[in-house]
Amino acid sequence: MEAEYGRIEARMRAAILSEGRFSVETVPDPTPAPDGVVLAVSACGLCGTDHSIYRSRLLPDGAILGHEFAGTVVEVGAHVREWEVGDRAAVLPIPYCGRCELCAAGRQNLCIAGLGEMMGCGGAPGALAELVAAPLSSLRRLPSSLEPHLGALVEPLAVAWRAVNLGDVSPGTRVGVIGLGPLGLFAGLIARQKGALVFGTDIRPKRVAWAHRLGLGAFLADDQPDVRIRDLTGGGPEVVFEASGRPEAIERAANLSRVGGRVVLVASYHTPAQMTPGSWFNRGVSLLPSIAYTPGEFEEALDSIASRRIDVAPLITSVHPLAEVGAVFERFATQSEDVKLLIDPAR
Repeated sequence: MEAEYGRIEARMRAAILSEGRFSVETVPDPTPAPDGVVLAVSACGLCGTDHSIYRSRLLPDGAILGHEFAGTVVEVGAHVREWEVGDRAAVLPIPYCGRCELCAAGRQNLCIAGLGEMMGCGGAPGALAELVAAPLSSLRRLPSSLEPHLGALVEPLAVAWRAVNLGDVSPGTRVGVIGLGPLGLFAGLIARQKGALVFGTDIRPKRVAWAHRLGLGAFLADDQPDVRIRDLTGGGPEVVFEASGRPEAIERAANLSRVGGRVVLVASYHTPAQMTPGSWFNRGVSLLPSIAYTPGEFEEALDSIASRRIDVAPLITSVHPLAEVGAVFERFATQSEDVKLLIDPAR
């Protein structure tokens, strides 16, 4: 059987993480499960979670990272009827269990089993490779009119979509964004689409320039941004998205918020934060940690990209071949001013 399908000789390239370094190696091609497919990866995005895994060696040697991706079906499992070779898909990388109380309540983003088995983050191998296997439950169809690389931005846009929904943004809501990286910019764009008035701030001039280019109000950190945002929003935003990942910015977000406002944490934090509970309590400010997304939010993100209601293409700073994965991860370490970096394994 193996000889019939050529599996013995089939070898793909993948970025293997070992001893804190990436090396591009040839490894056996993945095989589709009976109810799954194999995709040729069109593009894979990188984010702070990936860098944390890399920097802190959170996964065992031999891991293949990459959970923000899209691709083209090149092989289908024995039981697959609704997908064919050549179909294109964005992949929802979290295998929600569908059985826990949280899944039953529509809060799949908190499914412990699903988050623990996320593709490229401790579960199945990820998409920093030429090929990746995925179950049918994870596939979301991409229209043929959509540029393939854009499918890799569905997942991070869905993360921001959860944050905006959690913040209860509606027409006329005044919004502040601390940190204008991908998630901060995505949250600002979604909030604006919902009719909000959005102002952001960042320490990096190029990211502030990106926000202006996308039509968002934004200020540099040395330009009294909090004072200006409070003035422009008549006392502070109803919702502040903390997207910088800097622990000290959490307390700052509370101070920026208006009385009775909401602070949504959409970044990852890896060191302790000093907070003064009384300042939150006395001003009635709510703290809302946001993690992942529900299937519905993933589909909302996909629809907004496919319909071009949100134009994510300008946020792609550069696209790199698989051989440059190590160098790209080092750019995270130097706090580069890039917005969204993609890996195209076919290059």
